[in-house]
Amino acid sequence: MDVQITRMNGQTMKLSDINVQVQDFRVGSIEMRPTYIDVEGASGRISTGSTYGVRNITVPFYFKAQDLLDVAITRDKLFEMILSTEPFYVRELRRLEYQNGDNLIVSGKRYKVNTSSTFDIDQQLKYGFGELEFETADLPFAESIGKSSDIQRDGVNPGSGLWGAGMGIISDPASRVYKHKAVAGQRFQIFNPGNIPVHPFEQELKITISDVAGSTAGFMLKNHTNLSTATITSALYITDTIIYSGPNIGRNGLSFLRNTKKDFIELVPGWNTLEVFNCTSATIEFDFRFYYK
Repeated sequence: MDVQITRMNGQTMKLSDINVQVQDFRVGSIEMRPTYIDVEGASGRISTGSTYGVRNITVPFYFKAQDLLDVAITRDKLFEMILSTEPFYVRELRRLEYQNGDNLIVSGKRYKVNTSSTFDIDQQLKYGFGELEFETADLPFAESIGKSSDIQRDGVNPGSGLWGAGMGIISDPASRVYKHKAVAGQRFQIFNPGNIPVHPFEQELKITISDVAGSTAGFMLKNHTNLSTATITSALYITDTIIYSGPNIGRNGLSFLRNTKKDFIELVPGWNTLEVFNCTSATIEFDFRFYYK
């Protein structure tokens, strides 16, 4: 086993680079945070739902030093690699069989984490043993390294390292199209392989609207699957490019939020059926990562 660490600046390294051998990569379930309301005079309580908390990842490890002095050197290299004031991404590698073959990337998923506790090295002669503990930063979900734009451009290439088993990707060619020439009165579909909804305020979601024809009184994009909408209140022209990037909305590089109803498209897991209104046609492109429990 091994662990790949990627800094926010793109620098990538593995624990095996400093001769640290990973014994396991234990991903815990996500903490659930239920909320309740107590009603005076009534038995029990009323559930008002739950939210996701944090997720813990534990990595036991060991290393064999060349001599007793090398134990301290390897320890300090590990401190340099792991300790950081900013979050970083971790990704697991495993062999197909126990102690046989090379470590392979498990899938195209990664976790954004911080180190959650201190650790030390249990030295036994030239061996050192320890355990790393991480907790998720920001969202507790695994996220895809690749985006829908990668699939739109290159398809699903198993050799790219971006995709793998267990990511919900299906073979239907329609599921790999994220740029559509939408026509009024005709619905089109966007496929979200993840098992977590994608909300522009919480996750990466970029929608580009261009080549809008026949818009004289605004524009609307509607997701019929969850009834979310993105509504523009002013007319658009075929030369305009509207970009919804998270909570930000721009037209031709300038802020455009005030010309909208401040509503946003969300995506559910699986198929999403969408349609454009108040125009005759438009080009719609989705670019987002996929998220997993």
